[in-house]
Amino acid sequence: MNTKELKQWLSRRRSSKVLDRIRDHLIYVNSCITKSRDFYDFWVKKDEDAAKNMYDIIHQEEKTADSIEAEIVTMLTEGETPDYVRSDLMSFVRMADKAAGSAKRGVKNLLLLISREFPEGINRLIESIFDLLIEEMEGFIKVYDAMFKVEHSELIAIIKKVDEIESAIDVKYGELKYEIAFSTESVPAGSLIILDHAIKDLEEASDLIEDCADMIRSIVLL
Repeated sequence: MNTKELKQWLSRRRSSKVLDRIRDHLIYVNSCITKSRDFYDFWVKKDEDAAKNMYDIIHQEEKTADSIEAEIVTMLTEGETPDYVRSDLMSFVRMADKAAGSAKRGVKNLLLLISREFPEGINRLIESIFDLLIEEMEGFIKVYDAMFKVEHSELIAIIKKVDEIESAIDVKYGELKYEIAFSTESVPAGSLIILDHAIKDLEEASDLIEDCADMIRSIVLL
């Protein structure tokens, strides 16, 4: 990757249709993650109808994000975008799109458990992970919007914050696995396995968001 050339190309096209469409895509990715937290509120209250409705909304917005991703890929393929720019932007958009898909899968797995009671410690950790995931995504949106608008030192600080939140989610996931290990007497093993898959999906979304922020670091700062 020729990061110097890529940075120059992007800097000349701050208002390009491609970059604007990528911003639109990120809005839907952000919405999927934000609504996942709304889903949790219904889930923990055992409001099955509201939780299912929220999942349906997340599913539809994730599909919209997929459609925008396909549009962006077409724009990059059919346009005059240099090869070194096209590959990086495609990777960037695909990672963000996968983050939305991972969040949706996590919600889908949790929906399977809506009738199951979990220890309060587990519920608190799940809530913390959702809250941190929203904070991480909001931080990443700031990273994208700040790409060409702030000093490098300020952009690095914003990216560092995203990295720190991702690390905090890893810690919470580790704590949750510990809680799961000691809940086998009160919760069926099958439910705990599904729960672990659900939170692993959320952690994967967090990892992908961090990867997107790191890609901006390589595009803009190197």
